[in-house]
Amino acid sequence: MRTIAGVLAVGLAGLWVGVAQPAGSSSVGKPMRVVLIGASIGQEWNLPQLPERLRVSGYEFEALQAWQFDKSETLDETLVRPTRKFHLTPSYFKGFFRESPRPADLVILKECASYFPDDTPSERKKQLLMQWVREVKEKNIKVMVATVVPVTRERAARDPGKLESLLAYNNWLRDYSRMEGIPLLDLEAAVRTGERERYLRDDLTSGDGTHLNHKAYDILDGVMAQTLCRAFPSNTCPQVRVSAK
Repeated sequence: MRTIAGVLAVGLAGLWVGVAQPAGSSSVGKPMRVVLIGASIGQEWNLPQLPERLRVSGYEFEALQAWQFDKSETLDETLVRPTRKFHLTPSYFKGFFRESPRPADLVILKECASYFPDDTPSERKKQLLMQWVREVKEKNIKVMVATVVPVTRERAARDPGKLESLLAYNNWLRDYSRMEGIPLLDLEAAVRTGERERYLRDDLTSGDGTHLNHKAYDILDGVMAQTLCRAFPSNTCPQVRVSAK
C-alpha cells in the first residue's frame, strides 16, 4: 500500500511549486545577485567567494552547472525563482523547507570547450543562445554572455575541430553581443596565447589542456569584476584590478 506522502509526491510531479518567502526577503538594498550558468569552469571557479577575494562589495555570485550545451532546463529553473520546479528526489524534499532561492539580478550564459564540436549543429547553438537571451530579458533580468575558454595547442592537435569550432562560436558571440548591446565576459581573450594563435596558455591549464588552474582563475576573477564594473558599477569598482598575466 502506498503511503499518503508517496501519493502526494507523485501527484506533485512536474508542477512548479511556490514557496512563501520569509519576511524581509525583498531584494531591495541587497547586492546584485549574479548567476552564472555553465559547466566545469563555473564549478571550479568558486565564484561565491569572489567578493571576499577581491574585496569588492555590491555583488554576490552563484554558479549552476548544466552538463551539456543545452542549458534550457537550468535556465528555466533560474528564471522561475523564488518558485522551484518539483523533483521527486530526497535532496529536493530536504531543501524544500529552506529559504526560497533568491531570484537572479543578472544571468551569465557560458559554454564549455567540451561541447565543441558535438552533435548540436553550430546554427542550432546560436539559435539556443539567442533564445536564452530573449527569455532572460522577458523576465526583466539583466543578461551577459561569455566566450568559451580555448584549449591548449597540444589538446587542439589531439582533438581536430575542437578549437576551430569554439573560436568560430566566440567570433559570432562577440558580433552578436555588440549588435544587441549585451555585455560580454571575454574569458577567451583573458587566457589565450594571442590574437592570432588563440590557444589556451600552457601555464594556465590544470594539466589536461582544457581545464584551468589557480593562476587562471586569479586572472578571471579580475576580468569578471572589471566587466561587471563597466556594465553595472558599484561603489567599490575603482578598487578592482585584473591580476598580472
